[in-house]
Amino acid sequence: MEYRPDIINNQIFAEGNIQASPQEVLRLNSQPPIHFQASFENMMTDNGYQLLLTGYAAKILENEQAYDYFASLQRAIVSLRGNPRPTFGGYLKKGTVDTRSLESDYHHISYNIANGQVLIFNITLKDYIKLQRDKHEKIGLYKVKKIRPSVWKTEKVDRVTTPYAAVNGQSNDLGKATWLMGAHLEWEFGENNANEYTLFHNPSVGGPGDTWESVQDKFGITTDVTKKLSEILVKSQEYKHQIQWMAHSQGGLIFAEAVRYHLNGNSSWALTGGFNGIFRKDKGESLNMHSVAFHGNANNNLRSSVLFKRAGIDVIATRANDYDMVNTIIGLNTLNPWRLIGSAVYSGHVMGGTTQQSPHTLMHEDFNAWDQQMSSGPGKGRNNLQKGFDVVDKAGRGSIKYINNFLKL
Repeated sequence: MEYRPDIINNQIFAEGNIQASPQEVLRLNSQPPIHFQASFENMMTDNGYQLLLTGYAAKILENEQAYDYFASLQRAIVSLRGNPRPTFGGYLKKGTVDTRSLESDYHHISYNIANGQVLIFNITLKDYIKLQRDKHEKIGLYKVKKIRPSVWKTEKVDRVTTPYAAVNGQSNDLGKATWLMGAHLEWEFGENNANEYTLFHNPSVGGPGDTWESVQDKFGITTDVTKKLSEILVKSQEYKHQIQWMAHSQGGLIFAEAVRYHLNGNSSWALTGGFNGIFRKDKGESLNMHSVAFHGNANNNLRSSVLFKRAGIDVIATRANDYDMVNTIIGLNTLNPWRLIGSAVYSGHVMGGTTQQSPHTLMHEDFNAWDQQMSSGPGKGRNNLQKGFDVVDKAGRGSIKYINNFLKL
């Protein structure tokens, strides 16, 4: 089998839910595939199909060793030696010659077949197992250090001691939150500056649960995760430790509500306890050791700016893709009808698109950079409705200019 890492990488990105940064996936898969041998096998066998793992699949397999269902995963992989095209529990992926997926009890295993070899390139958890695992994660602080480009190592801590800190958004387990918030910090502050940071981890409780948390914080009914962040902001202020924060997506709601909770004397209701700090004597002083940058934030910038001014928090930047529904529709951060329409048109890429094509997950330098990903990057690209919208959109950018800039500062 000829190994084509460019094709393999696109297959991984197109499946979504990557378990490492895109840069780390590319690095891992630049290495030659390795032979698979289960832990319960005494020696490599020549019987049946030869089993190979990409570097990325090998990393996932190594991570799964810590869980009880590792043996089940290994048995499923071993079964491909004798029958790589099972009638039950497996299927051919649409539009491919022999790219397939096998369902084990707990995992989906993606692989290619050619010339007597099975190349496993991706392993993902089934949704209900992923949800169970995510629910075991706890709210807390993690010191995150860069060990190589786009690769980060975490350790649990009880206070913020780094100059940078971050709050992640919805549907982020600890692994994803670590590399994703690292990527946002590097984008905002520079790769050479953001070599370590403290992650305030907002664990996922599943899509509906995360959304319900967001709704509560949106309407000033403070959640437990937000109360915890508010406590951390106050303690860091007492330590006189200056921190530049990055808040992404739901993290923006959590940060803004944590400030409101503090200004209102730790009241869980927005209309009680001092009403946004109007009656506080320490205006512009109580949290002035903190500053914050927002990327794709779900909080309303106008409403939040009042809170931050009263708390003394400097807003470094607020940035979002013109068609990021989290910022425009949920955050109510625009009255521009074209941005609202475009956000609705591209909403599917926020909720189910690839990391590269999503207008929400990562930052893009400008419209052209995102457009290139939509045109030729990994993922489903534009559907017919989006193609029609894109034609009008590009004509408008060249003449009418009803959108002033891609990244709103």
